[in-house]
Amino acid sequence: MDSSRVLIAVVLSIVLVVAYQELVLKRFFPPPTEQQQQQAVEQAKAAKAAQGQALGNGQGTVASAVATGAAAPGAVASAAVESGQQSIAMAPSAPAAPEKTVEVDSDFYVAVFTTRGARLKSFVLRRYRQNAAKDSPPYEMVQVPTGGHLPLGAVMTRGGQVLDDRDLSYATSAPAQIKPAAGADATATFVATTADGTTITKTFTFRASSYVFSMDVAESGGPAPDQLGVSMSQPLTAHQGWRDIPELQADVADKAITANQKKLQKGVPPAAGTITYAGFGDLYFLAVFLPTAPTSGMLTMAYAGDEAIARILFDGATRIHSEIYMGPKLLEALEAVNPALHKAIDFGFFGVLAIVFLRTLKLFHYIVPNYGVDIVLLTVLIRLALLPISIKSQRSMMKMQRLQPQMTRLREKYKDNNEQLQKEMVDLYKRNHVNPLGGCAPMALQLPIFIGLYEALLNSIELRHAPFVGWMNDLSAPDCLHIPGLPQLPLVPCHGLPVLVLLMGATSFIQQYMTPTSPDPSQQKMMMLTPLIFTVMFINFPAGLVLYYFSSNLLGVIQQYFLNREFQEYTPAT
Repeated sequence: MDSSRVLIAVVLSIVLVVAYQELVLKRFFPPPTEQQQQQAVEQAKAAKAAQGQALGNGQGTVASAVATGAAAPGAVASAAVESGQQSIAMAPSAPAAPEKTVEVDSDFYVAVFTTRGARLKSFVLRRYRQNAAKDSPPYEMVQVPTGGHLPLGAVMTRGGQVLDDRDLSYATSAPAQIKPAAGADATATFVATTADGTTITKTFTFRASSYVFSMDVAESGGPAPDQLGVSMSQPLTAHQGWRDIPELQADVADKAITANQKKLQKGVPPAAGTITYAGFGDLYFLAVFLPTAPTSGMLTMAYAGDEAIARILFDGATRIHSEIYMGPKLLEALEAVNPALHKAIDFGFFGVLAIVFLRTLKLFHYIVPNYGVDIVLLTVLIRLALLPISIKSQRSMMKMQRLQPQMTRLREKYKDNNEQLQKEMVDLYKRNHVNPLGGCAPMALQLPIFIGLYEALLNSIELRHAPFVGWMNDLSAPDCLHIPGLPQLPLVPCHGLPVLVLLMGATSFIQQYMTPTSPDPSQQKMMMLTPLIFTVMFINFPAGLVLYYFSSNLLGVIQQYFLNREFQEYTPAT
């Protein structure tokens, strides 16, 4: 077998894998175009108008249709949610009181709750910023579109309707500001009564140094609900980060569920069973419920305009308790809350390897507190671990290179006798102690490592806004050195040059040039074209990924130099 052809196949396979990761997987759909954004605005207006009509009639379109039939309570909620229709607001028992807010000042966050719906109005993470600028404000997790829903709502189904508490005016005895003390929980209780006499009580409990707080919802008086539950809302618009688009994330009946904007628009069926967590997450942050009593229920999902709503409903419940995690997708923090939460970080098919690489990267960070340097150290470690396989692969390709003239003569001599050609080829390999697959099999073994490291660096929140040197102040963003007066070039994310990407492309070209290739001109052109393909593809990749491949290429050039010197000392092929 011609080793160079298999090498081309492996390289193209890697390109295909990366292209699949970037263009196909649900996480990486590109940000919406202006036309899609305009359509979303029109959909939001239509949804709002429909909602206003539903509120005026006291019921929704689907609710009315279901009420005329004999559907089960769970089916009622499912039909309303699958249609994308918003729930109906519970009617208050009295005119709305002036809005009050309760601020919770924790070590990790500052949360603001409003008495209008007893919902979360703001949740600012102290240790994370909106962008990489030095004067950037802290990261705000609550982003509500105009006319949208605040998160942490109480919902119920009753008589064919899905009701929520967004318009209820809650009363609270909590102070305007709460600061949880170390080792002691702090609570805030909100109480509201609806027009039909139902009393809803929400109790939130906070801890000093944790991204977790709890939410207790109780219902009493009034007509008994078919289901009681909670809701989380999130606009699915792209964030400033690289391909940072929120999506619904959940684990129901030990099955991880993700649903992006396109899936929710088409309609996602409800999921029933033990709910480990459910809510929304983007590339780096997560906001989910973790029900504790009861735990078995139904997750339903709705989408209207550009806002998605996840509801967790429990049949026959009058009281529910849930933990809530709102914070970074920090692997250690997630696993400390619940081991299953690590599923919220999509490390792909080779997730085990990705987690190993991520933990190693963080270990290096304890030694050198610069993630750029840590990536270089990780690259060196991986190259050293793969050095025996890599050298074996390259030596095998060099031996095959030495046999190219003899192989060409054999093909010409036995072009009409394929069976004899194969025998002569095998004999040629045996005389020169060459394994035709020796150069390709080791490369195939490296493919899982390639993908695992790709996923580790791509999903690592540690690289978010992590500086390296000079202009590179965010390893999670595409590399670009701003040059005043330079027009924005195609594919380049700023008015400047992707210096690190160009260096990676240059080292890739040098390495390819130094590597022995097939005498076939078409194959040579294909191999020399590969560095250009990778360079163009990496322009919009995070700088951390580019830094790894640049470092790996640089080490590869050094390795190839010494192997080429060794190759020159080989005896001629026989």
